Amino acid sequence: MSSCTTYPTLLSRFMALATLVVGLLCTSLNSRAGEMLSVDKPQASAKLDFAIVIPAVLRILENSHPAALLSADTAGSLISATQRMVLVSTLGKGFCMDLQLNQQQVAGWQLNVSGSAGTRVEAAEGGYRVCATRPGRFELALQHAFSLKDRHPGTATQASSLNWPVSVSLATP
Repeated sequence: MSSCTTYPTLLSRFMALATLVVGLLCTSLNSRAGEMLSVDKPQASAKLDFAIVIPAVLRILENSHPAALLSADTAGSLISATQRMVLVSTLGKGFCMDLQLNQQQVAGWQLNVSGSAGTRVEAAEGGYRVCATRPGRFELALQHAFSLKDRHPGTATQASSLNWPVSVSLATP
């Protein structure tokens, strides 16, 4: 009896092993068949075109100057003041900054600019024009020298103050 029970177990083990071998062979053949088919097909490819767009920016980050000018002596003497400007531009052709007088009491005005390379100063109608020909960050020190009109000819003027006399506007060249 013991031989009868051993035989079906041996047969079932053999069948299980045969099924496993056939399954492995089929899986192996299927994977190779897929590989063989992909060799004849063209390789997959993709083309991506990227465009990086930098927005046009022209911004004054800092515009510091005295709130008012003090005039202590007689008319005709120069009053000096420094204005610091920090600008950022992404404009490829650069920018221009127009400086105009906005006070009637100013008789004369001189301007010297120092700071970032690549800027130029031109006299313009009623003021000055500071231009840059490239994008970037610009840190400028503007040294102003103002002379005031004589309010009362023939008399000495007393110490007085004058609101900041320069207005700024930005433009493209």
